[in-house]
Amino acid sequence: MRYNVTYTSSNGSTFELLTFDGLKLEKADFHKYSWGKKVSTRQFGERLLYFTKAAQTYKATILFKGAPAARREKINAFHAATEYDITHQTPGRITWGLDYIDCFIVDSDTAPRSDGASYTENQVTIYCPNPFWIEEMTTLIMPTTHGSRATDKGYPADRTHPNSYPYSYSYPYAPNAVFIHVDHYTESPFRLVVYGPATDVDINISGNIYKVDHQILNNQYMVIDSRSDIPADRKCYIVSESGIITNTFDYRDPAYELLKPVPAGDVIVTFDRTHSAELTLYLERSEPRWKD
Repeated sequence: MRYNVTYTSSNGSTFELLTFDGLKLEKADFHKYSWGKKVSTRQFGERLLYFTKAAQTYKATILFKGAPAARREKINAFHAATEYDITHQTPGRITWGLDYIDCFIVDSDTAPRSDGASYTENQVTIYCPNPFWIEEMTTLIMPTTHGSRATDKGYPADRTHPNSYPYSYSYPYAPNAVFIHVDHYTESPFRLVVYGPATDVDINISGNIYKVDHQILNNQYMVIDSRSDIPADRKCYIVSESGIITNTFDYRDPAYELLKPVPAGDVIVTFDRTHSAELTLYLERSEPRWKD
């Protein structure tokens, strides 16, 4: 199966890295990684406390081709896009199939190919503050009042299928519950959006209650985001119809874990289904998934 590899700057510019439309990724070490470890010393050996992962750095070679004028234009455009990320301290993104990683290009060395080919070679260093590649899995859960069980029936989560949809639609597992299969090997951070009107948020995901005692009015929505790089005032908030953001983290029910990651495997989501919700899981991997 063919998949795309792209670099997208935070200014919106996108560069295809496999098509050789002016430039092409010749090589990169995206499939390397390492874990650190925290240990305490024993008389014999060590006691493992936990594993750590530092920011990731990759080396890559990009080739630019074409007539000299067109080549200079493409090099300058790529340079402007990567420098925009640096000067605005906002990462670009490399996408490998369904996986992506946010990054900055922090070193660059550009020169004509030494073998005499009509290419210009750009050696770059890619710095990724968050060392994980991410595949997003989004499930849209509609109110039961909007249709029968048949209309809720969903499709496989394989979004590479030619007939796939942008969402993985879930189907009822029990009254007012939906079943989601998460094809991953560990728990995942999430972003849960609950659309109003709703008297409060009270959603059970595989036995953990995500509960916020705050009303959501019509044309408002609440966001609960467990990702580690999200600021504290954006972990739980309501967005009004006019776009005003109100922090609602203090309205969470302390008896439950509002930001608990969602487990892998078979996941059951249960709530009263009087309103819609959208659950996005961020499946984190140390390297992009290998594809046929």
